[in-house]
Amino acid sequence: MTVSSPSQASNMTPESPELQKRDPASAQRAGKLVVLTGASGGIGLLVARRLLADGYRVIALCRSKPALESPDLVHVACDLGNEGSLAEAAHHLRREETVLHALIHCAGTITPSPVAEAQDDDLTAQIALNLTAPILLTRHLLPLLTSRGDGARGHIVFVNSMAAVMPLAGSAVYAASKAGLRSFALSLAQELRRSCITVSTVFPGAVQTDMLIREMQQGGSMLNYVSTPLDPDRVARSVAAQLRRPHAEIYLPAMDGIFGRLCMLAPCLLRLTLPVLGAAGRRGYRKAMAKISRTGDDRAV
Repeated sequence: MTVSSPSQASNMTPESPELQKRDPASAQRAGKLVVLTGASGGIGLLVARRLLADGYRVIALCRSKPALESPDLVHVACDLGNEGSLAEAAHHLRREETVLHALIHCAGTITPSPVAEAQDDDLTAQIALNLTAPILLTRHLLPLLTSRGDGARGHIVFVNSMAAVMPLAGSAVYAASKAGLRSFALSLAQELRRSCITVSTVFPGAVQTDMLIREMQQGGSMLNYVSTPLDPDRVARSVAAQLRRPHAEIYLPAMDGIFGRLCMLAPCLLRLTLPVLGAAGRRGYRKAMAKISRTGDDRAV
């Protein structure tokens, strides 16, 4: 494990324009420390950028150093899919007697494949990063959230997926890991209900990120395109907002979340609507591909 902080080239001071642009409430958040996983790219990178702009200090727990320059960002190199690496990083934070304001789990991975054709390594990697890592990291760092002593609330935020409530053929292990993460978050919230720690989960549908591009190239579900994939910054805003106004569960888009939960109550509803949803997804995907051919912008995938 290595610990690094970006160069001080930005040299942000109290008089810097970057700090002057912060909203007044950021003064109350100044110096509060957040551990963030998955900060090297995608939604996690955007969350890190928002947290820094809001005056938080961020510890980025990920393999690659985020492409951000700020004296308030520290990178702790960690392979979250490796239990030894995760434990070492957590031990480093505990040894430093770090007091945390929040823990945000953004890291995740998907490798679409029918179960019968899947490789063992791909299956275990998805479970390790999507489910085992957030469970273990939460257990390791929970004492740093409960030892605050200032009466302020601490926060645990999970970035989950609509797949937690919407089973996906071809992504069974991914959906299972996300459903397990939802159950963990809800159970954890019950355990912590008498404490000063809130537990929130954000469930985005398909998001316009490199992860979605890779997923579709590997044969991902056309259900990703029943609705237009979300702007990743919209998801990042919702994640960061949980530190100010926490909710137990947030679904993006909201209607997709309502439909998914109804399918959990009545599985026959999904079975009956799959032909219509599949047709809508294929139509949405064709539109996205047509947009790429016109503009050359593969972010539409």
